[in-house]
Amino acid sequence: MKTLRTVFAALALTAGAGFGAFAQIPLKVLEGGEGTSGRKTIDVICQTDPGATATINGKAAHVYKTGAFGLPVQLCEGENKVKIEVKLDGKSLAKTLTVNYVPGGQRRPEARPAPVEKALDLYGMTCDDAALAYGNGSDRLGGSKMTYLVDGIPVKVVAEYGSQYKLQLSANRFAYVAKGCVKGCAEAVRGPMNSENIRIVNKGDFDVVTLPLPQRTTYYSWMELDPTVLYVDVFNVMNNSNWITHMRDLEMIDYVDCQQVESDVLRLAIRLKNTHSWGYHIYYDRNVLTIMVKHAPKPALAGMVIGLDAGHGGPESNGAISVTGAKEKDLNLDIVYRLKALLEERGACVVLTRTKDEGISMADRRKILWDKRVDLLVSIHNNASGSAYKPMGTSCYYKYIQNRELAACILDRILEFDDVPNMGLVGNFNFALGTPTEYPAMLVEGLFVSSMPDEEKLLDPDFRQQLAVKVLTGLEDYLGKVQAKP
Repeated sequence: MKTLRTVFAALALTAGAGFGAFAQIPLKVLEGGEGTSGRKTIDVICQTDPGATATINGKAAHVYKTGAFGLPVQLCEGENKVKIEVKLDGKSLAKTLTVNYVPGGQRRPEARPAPVEKALDLYGMTCDDAALAYGNGSDRLGGSKMTYLVDGIPVKVVAEYGSQYKLQLSANRFAYVAKGCVKGCAEAVRGPMNSENIRIVNKGDFDVVTLPLPQRTTYYSWMELDPTVLYVDVFNVMNNSNWITHMRDLEMIDYVDCQQVESDVLRLAIRLKNTHSWGYHIYYDRNVLTIMVKHAPKPALAGMVIGLDAGHGGPESNGAISVTGAKEKDLNLDIVYRLKALLEERGACVVLTRTKDEGISMADRRKILWDKRVDLLVSIHNNASGSAYKPMGTSCYYKYIQNRELAACILDRILEFDDVPNMGLVGNFNFALGTPTEYPAMLVEGLFVSSMPDEEKLLDPDFRQQLAVKVLTGLEDYLGKVQAKP
């Protein structure tokens, strides 16, 4: 998913037989054509006509159907000559690059010093869609997310760490949030509050749990399987819920129990009737904590609402750039449209987060999916990293344990391709579209556009069609398991 830097430098034709004689043999250096290198081994990657043969310093280099070819080249200290030659239909073209190897000449920039946590004592109010993180760590996807909070929850800020605030959720629990997700507020967070009575009712498409409180407060949720239980920790609350009323027409919830797990943490245990969860939504109706547990749809594609997300999009987010210059965002959208057609043939209603090359924020994508009440989400991406010379493979990702089986079913089908290595089933993935709890969600990283053999596959329309079929079949496998063990 990260951007692969490519350097396109069209090579001048060599003198000798004359420009006109060889003008039809294309040759570009895509990577490794720089004049000075601090690395002892460089990747020299080029592009020519797919029907040509190629050598680099006399060694044969496989020319892929994209025209890409390349080899790693070992350098000696000082000046090195790298000779590239291509042949086609009895004609040849050669170019010699000059690369100076200066050991240690390209040092990595020094890492920025880590921020220092500074104590604060102030109150704030959450903005809508505020993402809480477990700690102050970060990577390119942000810190590992706990949950999203709705607008208007009073919070106590006890420290700042760079661009983040540290929140005190209860006496012993803390979380981090981006400063931009907290607005000023004069309302203090009350001391531990008494909870009121709990009620569970069937409201059509959801079973709904309500917990009235004197003041909005923070919460955290997670699920466990076998048995399937949704847990919600409500912070800064003491258990005074002497009535837990279950209406008898509940469809998804078996029962709700509550426990005081810490002096100021109330835990709701929501036992589900089904082995598979179809999502839940937590919000406040005034000061009433409300938990909507979605009823199970009929587990068949016909009639289901399937969300499809084509990763990246727009001029600011190309995603990875392939060896020969194809953009990940375009490949993602093409695969999504192929998958959409297959799903619609089977009677599914398909919701797209983007329909063309446009930039849409993660928050807007989540809103589209929630507003359309999708039954599940598949996000399509392709990767970039590692070797340019060998297949790098495929992987599937999920955030929450209840979505693992969905991701595993799709990964197993993609791995049926020949010569597609298994890069893993990855859990607790911090991707923004995997963190909503309202529906099962997973992400596909098809192949690596930075790998010449993987790129060859991805640029083949037939392969992209086959990939869409594999994802579809994985979805059908998952729904079959739901049918077998509802």
